[in-house]
Amino acid sequence: MGLRLMNKEIVTPDEAQRLGSKFIQSKYYGAQVTIDQTELVTEGAFPVYHLEGSVKIPGGGMIAQLLYRATAYTFRVQVNAIDGSILDYELE
Repeated sequence: MGLRLMNKEIVTPDEAQRLGSKFIQSKYYGAQVTIDQTELVTEGAFPVYHLEGSVKIPGGGMIAQLLYRATAYTFRVQVNAIDGSILDYELE
């Protein structure tokens, strides 16, 4: 059962991490996602999870994957803590 906020159940931190990780993997096929930080903050009228982590994205085809290392990036994802929707993301 999740946390409650003014009679509304909010997404748990583990669920927010799962949603954020799944979102990044859907954008970057085969990516290995690691979430390093999860913070629940209030933005405007509703709570938002800020997730930060790293993602390793494999190179193009099979031969490229064998010859080259996966490229590592950092990312930030914002997850709405009430409905679990992805509000924003950034990849650096």
